[in-house]
Amino acid sequence: MSYKRVKMIGAYCPNCQRKLDILLSEYEQNKVCICFRCRTLYEFDGEKLQKLGLSKQITLQEKLVLEPLVKALPEQHRYKGRGSQLRQKDQSFERAWLSLAEYERQFGEPLGFGKCDLRADAASCKWCGKELPKGRRSFCKDSCSRNYSQATFTKRHMASVPYRIACRDRFYCQISGADLAQYNRHGIRIPASNGELAIHHLIFVSRKGTDYEQNLLTVSIDVHKAYHAGEAEIVKQVHRILEQRRAIHSEKMQFE
Repeated sequence: MSYKRVKMIGAYCPNCQRKLDILLSEYEQNKVCICFRCRTLYEFDGEKLQKLGLSKQITLQEKLVLEPLVKALPEQHRYKGRGSQLRQKDQSFERAWLSLAEYERQFGEPLGFGKCDLRADAASCKWCGKELPKGRRSFCKDSCSRNYSQATFTKRHMASVPYRIACRDRFYCQISGADLAQYNRHGIRIPASNGELAIHHLIFVSRKGTDYEQNLLTVSIDVHKAYHAGEAEIVKQVHRILEQRRAIHSEKMQFE
């Protein structure tokens, strides 16, 4: 059975308002919708959108069903060893970004880019864009500071490591130049993803690529998909960046 993955204008997640990815199959009447931001599954029965409850617990019978599936995967897709986002859990590995403390311990240096200021004018408020009163450096009033913190921290929907990489790259796709930052209600560009941002590992996790900052690249979701689909020009540009960085940082970009 094959599926077609599409995004439709106006099809947004009821929870976080990101565009839904819809899986279409000619053999099934019910359609599955996926939101990758809040990790939620929905099913559409032709009349209404129904949220699907997901359980993290796995039964013994389910394990027995999954074992042949794992064995059927190509060798390069079986994560057996130490690698970037891999965390050992029981006899398997699960993917999760490094914490900032673990990043520093693993690579012997802190991950910088903790401050990201996208203002074109340093004398304007980061949130509303108004001229700063005397004595203030970032926000014209306390409410602007709270709104900014909420948008860039509380509700940013990104772990610390990928967020800092996006800050390093100023929220621009490093291949296409697309603007991936969010714009608030005042039309001000703020350091938060607009929902179309992805962080790409130059050396894949499955090939023992690490979460080291030089192994990470900010790209748009469309560029990310095009790269993994093998689009020649995109692959060429990404590999050019990979070779430049690997020539200097190879020891930290990949585990031996």
